[in-house]
Amino acid sequence: MKSLLFRRILFSYIIFTFLLVVFLELYLSTIIKDNYIAKLRENLIIQANLIAEQIPSSLNKNLDDFCRRYKEKTGARITIIDGSGRVLGDSDEPSENMENHYNRPEIRDAALSGSGSSIMFSKTLQKDLFYLAITIDRNTSKNFLRLSVPLHDIEKAMNSVRMRIIIASLTSLSIIILIGIIQGKRITKTIEEIMAYTKEASSGNIRRHLLLKGRDELAELAVNISDMAQELNERLRQVEEEKIKMEAILRNMSDGLILVDTKGKILLINPSAKAFFGIESDFMGKTIMETLRKSALVESIEYVLKNQQTVSLEIEINYPKKLYLFTTVAPFLIRDEISGVVILFHDITKLKQLEDIRRDFVANVSHEIKTPITAIKGFAETLIEGAIDDRENAPKFLEAIKNHSERLNSLVSDLLTLSRIELGDIVIHKEELNIDDIIDTVFAILRDRARNKGLYLRKDISPEVQKIYADKDRLIQILLNLVDNGIKFTETGGVIIKVQRAESREQRAQEPSVSSIIPHPLSFVIISVEDSGIGIPKNHIPRLGERFYRVDRARSRELGGTGLGLAIVKHLIKAHGWKMEIESTQGKGTTVKIIIPTLTKN
Repeated sequence: MKSLLFRRILFSYIIFTFLLVVFLELYLSTIIKDNYIAKLRENLIIQANLIAEQIPSSLNKNLDDFCRRYKEKTGARITIIDGSGRVLGDSDEPSENMENHYNRPEIRDAALSGSGSSIMFSKTLQKDLFYLAITIDRNTSKNFLRLSVPLHDIEKAMNSVRMRIIIASLTSLSIIILIGIIQGKRITKTIEEIMAYTKEASSGNIRRHLLLKGRDELAELAVNISDMAQELNERLRQVEEEKIKMEAILRNMSDGLILVDTKGKILLINPSAKAFFGIESDFMGKTIMETLRKSALVESIEYVLKNQQTVSLEIEINYPKKLYLFTTVAPFLIRDEISGVVILFHDITKLKQLEDIRRDFVANVSHEIKTPITAIKGFAETLIEGAIDDRENAPKFLEAIKNHSERLNSLVSDLLTLSRIELGDIVIHKEELNIDDIIDTVFAILRDRARNKGLYLRKDISPEVQKIYADKDRLIQILLNLVDNGIKFTETGGVIIKVQRAESREQRAQEPSVSSIIPHPLSFVIISVEDSGIGIPKNHIPRLGERFYRVDRARSRELGGTGLGLAIVKHLIKAHGWKMEIESTQGKGTTVKIIIPTLTKN
């Protein structure tokens, strides 16, 4: 490619130079020859006029000798012709043997204008001759004097001039070719550098600048290409950055996003959307119906493509897990023309669960409050209607009113406590505590209740753990609730509080935990409250800690529980920055673990 361009430039120079030399040779040769012949004609006219003055007045005698005599003086062939064209005298041939010359071009021109000339091949001399004829007026007759000279002198002169022209042309051609080679190499080198630069630029490897020597058009072209490449590189960099940003946004956004064309085929799908619908195989080129199998979504896409209006709907999916997705289907416009549809999926599963929890909470609160209020109202009405005078039953009614009032007060107190924790009104003040003393305080409060059921209360504290950082009152409240729950749902055996340290531990994939507040640190303390009670079915463990949630509602009410104790424990543990896990085997007991980081004190 490179040598081809150089050869083309060099060949063009040679062809142009050759044509120029040929043109100059033909042009100059013609000019010189015409000029030479014009000068020759002028000289011959002068000579002819001088000879005409010497021609005898009588033209009847033979004039061959006269012609030969003047040929010796002028060197030109001399011919005298009468008005009819008959030759009266000739310096080279006997005049009587010569043919009529009236139709000769120079004679006819001379008859018209007084002089004439022509160049013809002489059969007699076998060479080109230049003929000049003038008129000779003799009384009433018009005669002609013709001089002719061979053109071999002109040919010699022309050959000499032509040779000089050829030599000069060849010299010029050599110089031009040399200049062409130098110029061609410079041009091809410049073009090669530009080609190399553009090749690197096309592969993405753009140098800072393409600098070429000189100030000609090629150098300016190189500067323009370099500037254009730099500008293009900058724009490509910006586009790449925008692409990376967009990919990062799509990859990390929690909402799912799918882009489809006007035929419903998927063009783009982000990881969240794949996770929502469990898409693992190649989706490119497939339709929404083939991939997601949601007819409502397909109908929404068709509506958006037809009306160019945004549509919102709610989708429920069951695989790979049950989710509720709030879906927005909007037209994707380019230059005011629809080119596809953007589908955005927002996971509202937690909102649905919270709605269910709120609904359950309202129902449970209403039920929990209604029961003691109904009982209090009933007993009060009974007393008002006359039972107050019944000495035997009145105290029982009043005792029932007191118990239900205490239950109602406990319920309201727990609700207020839980509300204050969630609103942040209860501030956690951590201090260094002796865990042994804290456990003794809890056991002292609950020992009578355990003894009444024939249960034991034990502690097992590792010698490595004596001090922890916590809010004393809140820690006592946490342990009181957990130990009290253990006593309520245990018929034989008892409750043990274990405290131990762990230095290294892998994140465990086990039974669902009630709360996951912080990841397991490298060093932490575990406080375990273990009972030997009835245990909890596995399907109930994830919901433990919700307000008013009870595994056995009837038994819990019989035991005086409000259903808020474990919820309070959960929020207090979270407020400390700890983690709670529950492990249980039905019929064998339950273990509640409080995982306390030891890397921080605050």
